[in-house]
Order: sequence, then C-alpha cells, then structure tokens
Amino acid sequence: MNNLILRCLFFMLVATDVFANDSDFYASARAILGDMVEIESTEEKGLATSVSQYAESVLLNNGFVEDDLEVVGPAKDSKGLYAIYRGRSSKDPVIVMAHVDVVPAVKNSWITDPFKMTEIDGFLHGRGTSDNKAGAAGLVATFAKLRAEGFVPQNDIIMLLTGDEETGMQSIRYFKDNYKNVQGAAFALNSDGGYLTGTMDSPEAFRLQSAEKVYFTLTLTANNRGGHSSIPRRDNAIYDLADAIKKIQEFDFPISLNQTTRATLEFSMKDANESEKSQMNLILNEVQQEYEVLKKDPEMNALTRTTCVATKLKGGHAENALPVSATATVNCRLVPQDDPNQVLSKIRNLVGDDIAVTPNTDVRKSPASPITDEILELISSSMHPIFPDLAIVPTMSTGATDAIELRSNGVPVYGTSAMMTDPTGYRGHGLNERIEISAFNATLDFWYTLMKQL
Repeated sequence: MNNLILRCLFFMLVATDVFANDSDFYASARAILGDMVEIESTEEKGLATSVSQYAESVLLNNGFVEDDLEVVGPAKDSKGLYAIYRGRSSKDPVIVMAHVDVVPAVKNSWITDPFKMTEIDGFLHGRGTSDNKAGAAGLVATFAKLRAEGFVPQNDIIMLLTGDEETGMQSIRYFKDNYKNVQGAAFALNSDGGYLTGTMDSPEAFRLQSAEKVYFTLTLTANNRGGHSSIPRRDNAIYDLADAIKKIQEFDFPISLNQTTRATLEFSMKDANESEKSQMNLILNEVQQEYEVLKKDPEMNALTRTTCVATKLKGGHAENALPVSATATVNCRLVPQDDPNQVLSKIRNLVGDDIAVTPNTDVRKSPASPITDEILELISSSMHPIFPDLAIVPTMSTGATDAIELRSNGVPVYGTSAMMTDPTGYRGHGLNERIEISAFNATLDFWYTLMKQL
C-alpha cells in the first residue's frame, strides 16, 4: 500500500496542474487505474472497501470536501463510495456508477501478475481492467478534471462505486435504500455495461445497454422410497429428475420482444443474408415458430425469449442403494416483461406433479429503460468528437449488473462504458484480462464530454 500512499501525495501536491491537457488527463486516469488494480478487491481478500477509500482520497486531493464523500455499505469489507458533485440544483440528479470489486484470478496461469497493471503491445493487462475498474477510474478522473476546471453542472451528479457487484449486490442496494437523491435520480449511467463493437480503426456501433435479463434460480427435486441396488425398479429419483430436465431442455419459451431487443434485431439485419432477414422479420412480428437463425446463434436466441437451463446436479447417497432423492439447479434468465410467477408455473406444469419445483431466490424485476430522444442525443453528442456519426444501438444484457437494483426502483439505467471490445474477444473474468490503451483514452474523452452536458 506504500505506493498508493505516494500516489495520493502526488495527487495532493500537483492537483491543480494534473489535468492541464489531454495527455495529463490520460496519464492521471491510467495511474488511478493502476493503483486500483493493485488492490486485490476479491471476495476472498475482502478489499473492496480499500479501493473505495483510495478513490475517496483522490477526490479529496482534487477539490472535493468530506461532506460530499462517504465510504459506506452494509458490510465492513465491501463498502462503496458515495460522491456527489454539487450542481446549481439538487433536483433531478444524475447517477454515474461503476463497481470496484473483481473476481479472483489464477495467478500462475496469467502471463503477468494480475494484480499489477502491465502494459504489453498497447494494452493494459490486469484483473479488473475491463470489468470494471477502468470504468471506476474513468469516473474518478473525470470528476477530478472537471473540478480542476471549475465546472459546475446544472444538476447534481452522484457517483456510486459499489463493492460487491460480482457477489451479492448488497452495496448498490444500500445506496438505493438509504439515499433519497439516489431513489429520485432522473436516470443513471452505468460504466459496467454498454460497449463499442468493431475496432478502434473501424468502429461499428455503440451498444447502449438499456435492459438486462432477470435472474431467477429454481431447485428441482425428485423423491423416492429407495431400496437395494441389486433389485432395481423403473421408478428411480435420478431417472425421474433426468426426464424432467430433458423436458426443460426441449422446451422454448415464447418469443417476447421489447423496445431494446427490437432495436438490436433491426440493427443486426443489416449484415444478415436474405434467408436470415426473412426469419428476423417474422421474429420482429413475434411469430412463434422454430428458427434456424436462433438455433445457430445462442446469444440472439437468449435476447428474444426467457431461457432456463440446468446448471447443477446432485443425487443418490450410496453406490449400492437406489436413490431416495435427486436435485437439480435450473437457472432462468427472464426477459424483463415476463412474469416470474408465470415462468415458475410453466416449469411446474412442464415437469409434472412428481417433481417439486421451488424458487431459490427472490426475483427483482428490472423493467427495460425507455430509449428516449434525450438519451440518444446525449450519447451521440458525447461520442461524436471521438467517432463521428457512430450508430447507437440499444442492447439487452443477458447477464446481470448493479443496474437491476435501480431499475427495480423506477430509475432508468443505461450502460455506457463506451469501451471498445477486445479484438481477440472479451476477457473479463478470464485469463489475461486487458484493455486497449487507445480505447481507455477514448472512454475518458467520452465521459468528460458527457458529464459537461449534465
């Protein structure tokens, strides 16, 4: 941590000159990111609070006051940072957000130390560089640059850095439950979501994340009187459970689209062949039939409907005994407009009365955020100086982010990381996680331009 202390002293001593030009802005943000990567903020290490404290220190050394900053949360080790950039009005604040916890890394399998940011061939390697410490560093650096310039926003801007997005999402829930201005925000911009496709030399689209699927896990249980394995019977808990799982495998929920997924499909049609376009037109009209285009593209299929899939199995108690029970975990991802109770009822009807189906988790509904002209103009104008006339394509995430807590409370959330995808494929949560330096700099320009409009 000594390097981090020295870095904080650096920011304190030269804060007024750190952001004199773009190259200084990039260097300062990169230094912040490097420091964040060095803090191993995994669940096992319990150090998310340390990242939040570090971010707080950077803001304190760049003109923010203690009254506007709080490192808080429901747990000692996973506290987040609440920071408010006060504007001319506290009415209708806007939230910018990121999470500062990361998943573990198998250190011996990386080409570098995952918790020491390393530059290789124009990329910054390190755990959290893409998910999501680059987002957090960008927000902190932008706050500091705007403060150094004396910028005053029209309305308050609230920065939320959360401490446990990868695990329980209690941190964002704490902010939502305890801060009235978070509850009443006009909208939120999430750096953990939304991305650019293509390459830095040839960008394709800004994927604006305006919806995400709802997480819903079920347990299926088959029970039986058991017996001796030397006298097998047709009735068997494992067989019964296997039959139930097979029914789920072969079942497709109906196609169900929303404003976001319609926009995604319409954009996808530009690169489709005639057969695919014909099928996608039928999908856009929600014609319920089997489609080859969905069979060969699991991601597109997941965008068009609720999905349920078996993910864990447990059964039997001895190799020489007939099983008295067998259980399976089935993870469902619901499109936002689907009713969890109806999904539960459908699964129960599908597997039959002999299989008990019980929900594992409470469902937090997450309605799709509306695609308004205001939001499209904000994103487009902020991206235009970097990539002029880039297409803005609303996109639904098949996974889950902190955004679900705010959307469930009526606050629209838009994923706007503006980070270009890695040319070799997404590496978050995996080996040798990295971001392209030029892409990181572009996101800094994006956030700077965007926040000045707020």
